[in-house]
Amino acid sequence: MDRRVKLEVAYQKKLVEDAKRKSELTWKELAQCLHLSKAYLKSDLRYERVLLPESVYKRLCRLTDVDCSKHIIAVLDPNWGKVKGGRIGGSLSKPKPARLLVDHSSSELAEAIGIMLGDGNSWMRPGFYYVRISGHSENDREYLLNHVRVLFSRIFKIQFNVSIHKTSKELTLTKGSKDLVYTLEHWGFPPGNKKRNNVGVPSWVFESKEYLEACVRGLVDTDGSVCPITGRKYPYIWFNSSIPNLRNTFALAMGTLGFRLAKWSCKGTPQTYIAKKSAIERYSKEIGFNNPKHKRHWGPGGVDRSNLAQL
Repeated sequence: MDRRVKLEVAYQKKLVEDAKRKSELTWKELAQCLHLSKAYLKSDLRYERVLLPESVYKRLCRLTDVDCSKHIIAVLDPNWGKVKGGRIGGSLSKPKPARLLVDHSSSELAEAIGIMLGDGNSWMRPGFYYVRISGHSENDREYLLNHVRVLFSRIFKIQFNVSIHKTSKELTLTKGSKDLVYTLEHWGFPPGNKKRNNVGVPSWVFESKEYLEACVRGLVDTDGSVCPITGRKYPYIWFNSSIPNLRNTFALAMGTLGFRLAKWSCKGTPQTYIAKKSAIERYSKEIGFNNPKHKRHWGPGGVDRSNLAQL
């Protein structure tokens, strides 16, 4: 059982709230990372109704990158007996090395990387490793739950947690896993801010046509759309990104596959599209969509105009 860390008044609350602010996670997601219930973290620990378990205290310190040792009053034994010894000192236990969950490339892995490049994020700090994929709780629900969650389970042998933010209508798949963060980084998706990292389609994906098609499918299923344009009776396939390297490598991938893209727009988030009907039909046939939303909008009869407001 964990010892309990007693901090000066108000410092436990500050530590918990700083961890939430710096991680940019919801209370539920942060609780999952700490292996706690949301209520226990948000209410009991946050408002200092109970003392911090030592392991949770260490994780929070790593997450906030703050040394709170000078604010420790005492460390209590698990059965709330006598104070065992003042402040926590010494180095933290040696962390276990990360394990590579996938040791060979595949089309499914390429699609998973495309999905992460589109709607995924990962974070890595000492003692804190987290992966998240988000989409619209209504429009992307079927895709995230029935395809993305199953795909990642099959490839990485992990199970995502599911959370829905009712106000913002966001559905999120989350997993706290050092091994998953390490494996994604190994295959070309580094942790941290995607725009600052200037992420792009990894070089290994260009080794195979099948890999390229799968990665492009993951990108368009997440950051793309199937939408009509005035004067056309069929929908265009669109893709947008604010990340320069992702735009460049996406264009390179599409060119390698023989698809001609329109010039990137300059207003708002840069976007491009496939305009030629024969190219769009070839895309649908050779690459296709795993996002049911795109399938519905493409459909045998063209776009379903009753659903355009959801695009």
